[in-house]
Amino acid sequence: MTGLLARFSPVAHLAAVLAWIVPVFLSFDPGTPLLFLALSVAVVFILGQVRVTRFAGFVLPLLVLPFGLFVLNLLFTDTRGHSGSFIVLGLSMNSYALHRAIVLSLRSEALVVISVSYLIVVDPLSLVNGLMQQLGLSPRVGFSIYVAWNTIPRMRTDVTRIRSIHRIRLRGRDRRFADIVPTAVTLLAGAIRHAQRAAISMAVRGLDSGSPRTYLNEARWHSRDTVYLLANLAVTAGLFCLSVGEGWFVFGLG
Repeated sequence: MTGLLARFSPVAHLAAVLAWIVPVFLSFDPGTPLLFLALSVAVVFILGQVRVTRFAGFVLPLLVLPFGLFVLNLLFTDTRGHSGSFIVLGLSMNSYALHRAIVLSLRSEALVVISVSYLIVVDPLSLVNGLMQQLGLSPRVGFSIYVAWNTIPRMRTDVTRIRSIHRIRLRGRDRRFADIVPTAVTLLAGAIRHAQRAAISMAVRGLDSGSPRTYLNEARWHSRDTVYLLANLAVTAGLFCLSVGEGWFVFGLG
């Protein structure tokens, strides 16, 4: 993890993030998602010390989903039995459709930001290491995640290499749509070979033997992790009580 969050276990922060997600997922009001969205952003910038440009680079492209939900619900919500309406730019809009569009888009946006914020501040490999040692995740599953995650930069390197070779072979000619197929086939063949080598490597390590395993990087649960988790649960409970007390929280999944 980054910033001050690096002092805590990724598993503890994962539990805290899951606690934030629960009230957001169960709410059908605009206030509750905004509260936990603000909490997530504050943790990222204050404790995670993430740069604004890096955060925006991850989050902004994903906001297409909340915007799409807003438009779809505004235009295609079943408004039978809901007669309130208003005029925007000469168009008649149903009040219930607008409320539903705002609620679902804000909830979706909060879930996206909370989830992406966790991925920004946490090293996935450290998280998997912590899950295996602290929560007993099967080593077979853990090492499979290792392999899948390491495949991403490998494929990025393969794409760069293939493009360089094609640039030489095509002698400066613009790439055509038909040239994409050989690139995809080459990438698929490389991924299959990599998967075969990974499978052999995992079999050699005896992941199914059931014997106790040792780890090069130990991920221990410290008292500060307990304090961090309890503090987050207390803040989560406080924000939820605030939402309920102010009359914002409305239970609903749809």
